[in-house]
Amino acid sequence: MTYMEHGILNGIIIEESEGISLLELCQICKVDTEWVTALVHEGILEPVGAKPEHWFFSGICLRRVLIINRLQHDLDINLAGAALVVELLEERDALLAKTNL
Repeated sequence: MTYMEHGILNGIIIEESEGISLLELCQICKVDTEWVTALVHEGILEPVGAKPEHWFFSGICLRRVLIINRLQHDLDINLAGAALVVELLEERDALLAKTNL
């Protein structure tokens, strides 16, 4: 029997781990490493590690990649525009969190 036959799912809480590698991020988000590297060079993502083969990404980076990928594919927004949208969404979330205290 497999785990799925019993409805059991295994997962990792990324914020409680060391993060996910570049390859794991690309597999999860179904994107190319070159595209993620472009996000890093634009300053949109900030991995831990000096070289791409040593990069680790946080859960926030994972969320950003998913949002930016969707914005680019669904609305045909360029990287700079998508980065601005993500920044504004994160600011909105922070303000909402402050008001809900």
